[in-house]
Amino acid sequence: MRPIKFMVMITGASGTIYGLRLVEILYKLGYYVETIYTEESILVSDLECLGKEDFRKLLSKYSKRLYESSRLEAPPSSSSYLHDFEGFIIAPASLNTIAKAAHGITDNLINRVIANALRLRKRIVFLVRETPLGVIELKNLLILAEAGAFVVPASPGFYHNPHSIMDLVDFVVGKILDILGVKHDLYKRWEGISRGRDLCHSVFSDDLLTS
Repeated sequence: MRPIKFMVMITGASGTIYGLRLVEILYKLGYYVETIYTEESILVSDLECLGKEDFRKLLSKYSKRLYESSRLEAPPSSSSYLHDFEGFIIAPASLNTIAKAAHGITDNLINRVIANALRLRKRIVFLVRETPLGVIELKNLLILAEAGAFVVPASPGFYHNPHSIMDLVDFVVGKILDILGVKHDLYKRWEGISRGRDLCHSVFSDDLLTS
C-alpha cells in the first residue's frame, strides 16, 4: 500500500509556527511528508519561534525529504515527481509567494511546485497570515482561488475555548487538515451553543470586578 504524501512549503511570512506544527502533526499521524523552506523562513523563525539550527532539526526529524527553495534542480521541480502527492500546503504563504504564484513566476522551488500543483489540479492550500490585505493582494488570492486553490486566513476561532497559543495554532492547522481530508482531534468542533467563556473571563474579569 503506497503512503499518502503531502508537500509542506514554509515561506518568509510571520507565522512559521503553523508550518512547523503542520509538518509535525502530519508525521505523527503517519503520513509521508516532504518539506521545502526558504532562507527567509529561517530568519523569521529565528525571531519568533525556533532558532536556525532547531528549525532545521525539527523539519529534518519530521520530513522524509527536506529542500531549500533555491534548489530548482530538486525532484519536486518536475510535475512527474509530484503526481502521487495528495496535497500541497504553503504555511505560511508570504504575499511575495502569492503574487508570483498568481502570475506564474517560478523563480524558486516553492513557486515551481505551486505551478505544477495547479497545472495538475492538485489540492493546494495557501495559509495567509498577513493583515490587512489590500486590493492587489485580494486580486492575487482570487486568481489562485479561481485556479482551484484553497485560501485559508490564519484566523483562529474562539468557540473551542482556547487556553494557550498552541490551542490557537492547532485550530488553524486543524482547518488545513480538514481541507486535506485528514482526521484529527486538534480542536473541538462546534456542537451548538455552549458556555465556553473561560478565555474572556480570564481577560476581563478583574476589570469588571474593580470597576
